[in-house]
Amino acid sequence: MQMLDGEIFDNFSGRFELRRPKDDVGYLICDGSSNTGINEELPGQECLTFKLQLAGAGEYHFGAGPDMTADGECLVVAHQPIGVVKRQVIPKAVQDRSVTVFFPRTANGGIAGCEVGSREVQAATAFLSQRLLFQRHEIPRAAVHCTAAILSLRRSPWAQERYKRAKTDELSCLMLDFFLSQFRTTQDHGLMDREVRRVQQARAIISERFDAPPSVADLSRSVGLNRTRLTAAFKAFYGETVGEAVQRERMACAQSLLSEGGHSVSEVAERCGYGHLSNFSLAYKAFHGVSPSVARDGPAKIVRPE
Repeated sequence: MQMLDGEIFDNFSGRFELRRPKDDVGYLICDGSSNTGINEELPGQECLTFKLQLAGAGEYHFGAGPDMTADGECLVVAHQPIGVVKRQVIPKAVQDRSVTVFFPRTANGGIAGCEVGSREVQAATAFLSQRLLFQRHEIPRAAVHCTAAILSLRRSPWAQERYKRAKTDELSCLMLDFFLSQFRTTQDHGLMDREVRRVQQARAIISERFDAPPSVADLSRSVGLNRTRLTAAFKAFYGETVGEAVQRERMACAQSLLSEGGHSVSEVAERCGYGHLSNFSLAYKAFHGVSPSVARDGPAKIVRPE
């Protein structure tokens, strides 16, 4: 039996760790299964939720909204306002490996963990003030690696808590950026709504395939924009080129893998899509300011006496 934040969970085998402060970003880490199965109704709350699921299965039902099934590796983005009741059904003994991040709504109507001033935040908070949101997405690869690192937590006991805080902070930033990027308005970049959807689709493809990205020509065919228009629209919307977006994804993944430990620099280079170690090392140092070996091993090693 575990008691966490005032709640008792006595039907879960494995790791079940909840941190849910009232006015700050919280998280739930699950790595185990329910002994009895779960079939319950949950009242709506004023928070924005991201469940990054590496393994598991569940059904979600709403009285006045779409039903949804989450199987295997996926990202569930949810906002269930007060007055909306959700029923979740999770079978007995299904292994759940997931990290859920909670962003409570603040007293001024904003989202915990981010500034209210930008247009994206204003558009997002206006959306959340009146809408039920429950959508399934593929997880951005950088977030997959970050989630896996939190679930693994192969660190010395004295470093584990600090490492967990750092990785949950990183994950919350990745998720908030993922969500807010969908609320850039046409006034910011001069694009039509149709073009916004196309460039967001292109960005999602890049997130999934950064290790072997399609050419700009192939990408433009996939999203239904000609190459010239995709290049211009992507730059206008995201403030960076397609190539820079690929580089950003690769560097985020590399940083996450190196911080986990247990991976050689060569292995990280290969997993991030670099055919030559020297190219990866130069790119990583140019982007992060340190070499990948320093990022993995730290700036100094303790030399033990003979």
